[in-house]
Amino acid sequence: MMKFWPILILSLILWQCSSKVMVETPSLALPQSINSTSLKSNIKDREVLLPEKFWTAYEDPLLNELVESALKNNEDMLIAEARIEQAREMVKFVWAERFPFLGYGVSINRQRTSEQALNPRPGLTYTTYQLNLNVQYELDLFGRLSSSELASIHRYNATLWQKEALKLTLVSLVMNTYFELISKERQIEIAKEQVKTLWGIYEQRKMEYELGLRDNQAMLQAKAELEGYQQTVEGLNQERGLLANLLALLSGKSPEEMFLSRIKTSPTYPKPLQLPALLSSEVLERRPDLKASMEELRATAYEVAQAKADYFPRINLTGNLGYQSVELANLFKGGATFWNLAGLLAGPILDFGKRESQVKMREAKQREALLNYVKTVRTAFKEVYDALIQLEILEKRMAELKRRIATLKELLEVVEARYQLGLVRYLEVLDAQRAYLSAQLDLEKLRSDFFKAQVYFIKAIGGGFTQNS
Repeated sequence: MMKFWPILILSLILWQCSSKVMVETPSLALPQSINSTSLKSNIKDREVLLPEKFWTAYEDPLLNELVESALKNNEDMLIAEARIEQAREMVKFVWAERFPFLGYGVSINRQRTSEQALNPRPGLTYTTYQLNLNVQYELDLFGRLSSSELASIHRYNATLWQKEALKLTLVSLVMNTYFELISKERQIEIAKEQVKTLWGIYEQRKMEYELGLRDNQAMLQAKAELEGYQQTVEGLNQERGLLANLLALLSGKSPEEMFLSRIKTSPTYPKPLQLPALLSSEVLERRPDLKASMEELRATAYEVAQAKADYFPRINLTGNLGYQSVELANLFKGGATFWNLAGLLAGPILDFGKRESQVKMREAKQREALLNYVKTVRTAFKEVYDALIQLEILEKRMAELKRRIATLKELLEVVEARYQLGLVRYLEVLDAQRAYLSAQLDLEKLRSDFFKAQVYFIKAIGGGFTQNS
């Protein structure tokens, strides 16, 4: 017995050296701040730059209603909640394994002894009644159970952050679809106004032809142009319907509601947000996908420690206390009691590399989690810079396009006046009309893209934030 203690002490020392769980992340060259000419906010004294529910900053009741409905009813969010519940119960399950198990047993056994065997009482038939309590407990000297518990806790934390990441993605998708739907509605209105104009022009050209003032070329050109824009309106209506269906799906509407109801939008875009002029790069540490990735990395580290603990022996203690009697009436008498205590120390000698494979497999999973974390960090910065580039370019393009629209409007007026004087062909009027309408439609698309770029930027930095976050 005395020889056992040095072995146990040596095992504990070796375990302490081998089971230290350290999660090291590589040093990445990250910028100290994030700045852009597109971030022009002068808000410096306000503590809250964007509320936690950042979509409310646009002050659009219809948008708020759609987002809240999506967060409440979207199936992906409900699936994420189910995964959180699974992880939470797993934590409870693993935590319970660290404590003694107390159980009971009740048995009734009727048997007969053989008359042909060596037995002090051959051919005897009797019944044994037994009632007992049993206790089982594993001593966690080498951290197998504690490592398993900590791994489950970090996986639970990962599911919480994964839900937040999903929430951010879902809200962003709802907002982007909503802004695109507003754009489509405005494009339809512009195209309808053009159809009304072209209808009037066609009626005028038709009357001129019937009076013999002009040939039928101008009338046919006006009719073809009118039919073309009617097709444009139909195409835009189709795109609007598809966007409305997507928005209904995202917001968790039932199939009946999707079929019978029509998604409403604001008639105009909300006021663009004023984004902060300078952000610390630490703001990206708030991104839920980064936090989820880090929790996954920590979980895999403890799973490696759990696998290494299997190299060391397990120590189990068991005990039983109860009553046993061949007569039910005598079951609870003093002489019917029995008990036993036992200890078991069991460990591997030869397993043909089974435990080594488990350790290496979990170490490979840890490397995978580490690489995934690095990839997530780099992706986060890429998304921020992508959003900044989009905001800068879209602002310039919208300003340039507004100037071009003013020029095209003036050109259309000049060409129409010259046509009335017979100085140009009607085809030139049509060309000027097409260019003017096309530029108006392009401007609505750019406005939608600009709002979507703002949402993309907010998503890239992890949602709402304060100066102190």
